[in-house]
Amino acid sequence: MTEVSTIAGKRPIYADTYDKKHRRIRGSLILVALMLVALGAWWGVRHWPTHQAQGGAVQGVMLDADDGYQDFAALQDAGVGFAYLKATQGASYFDDAFTVNYDRSVGAQLRIGVYHYFSFDSPPDAQAQQFLKQTKRDWGSLPIGVYLTYYGDYAARPPAKAQLVAALTRFIALIKAATGKTCLVMASPRVLRAVAAVPGPRLAIGGSRPKQAEYWQQGTLSVDDQTLAAVAFLGTKQEFTAQR
Repeated sequence: MTEVSTIAGKRPIYADTYDKKHRRIRGSLILVALMLVALGAWWGVRHWPTHQAQGGAVQGVMLDADDGYQDFAALQDAGVGFAYLKATQGASYFDDAFTVNYDRSVGAQLRIGVYHYFSFDSPPDAQAQQFLKQTKRDWGSLPIGVYLTYYGDYAARPPAKAQLVAALTRFIALIKAATGKTCLVMASPRVLRAVAAVPGPRLAIGGSRPKQAEYWQQGTLSVDDQTLAAVAFLGTKQEFTAQR
C-alpha cells in the first residue's frame, strides 16, 4: 500500500475537499436537528400547558364567554381532564357561553365544574338566587366554584375581612343547601388568606405551587390556536375521581 506524503507540511488537496464535505454533512445534520427541536417546541406550545402546575394528577382549564364556544373533543385530545365553566357573576350577570358550552360538554370524557364570580356589591342571597336560577341543575360533576378577586377599587381597599367571610359563608350555605354539592373557593393567595376561616377546598390562582389547595391555576394551555387558563388538580387521580 502506497502512503501519501506531505511536502513542506502541506496536506494533499483532496484531503481539504474531504474535510469540507464532512463539515457540510455535519452542518446539515445539525440544521435538521435544530429544525426538529423547533418543531417539537411548536407542537408543545400548541398542545400542552405552559405552566409549572403540570405536575398535578389531572390537567384542566377555566372557561368564560371570552373564550367562546369550545370543542371539548379537542380539549380531551390535548390531555385536558376537566373544565370549569363560568356561569354567573353577582346578582344579574349570566355568562353568554355557559349554556352552549355545557351542552357541548355532554358526551365528552371531561369532568365539568361550574363557577360563580362573587360580587362584594350584591347581597349573597341575591347572588345565590341568580346562580340557581340560571344554571337550573347544570352543576357538573365537580364542586361548585366560587371565584373571588379584589376587583376595581377593592384592589386598593379590600372589604373588611369579617364582612367578606360572613357574606361568603352565607352564599356557600345557600348553594350547598340547594344543590347538595361542595363549594370550591377560587382566589389568589392573598384573598384565600382573608377567607381562611371559611371551610372547604381551595383553588389557588397564581403564586407558587400551593401547599394547602386542591387546585392551582397558573399559566395557560394552547389548543387549536386558543389560549386558555390552565388549572391542575394537585391531588391523586383517586382523589380527583372522588370529588362531588
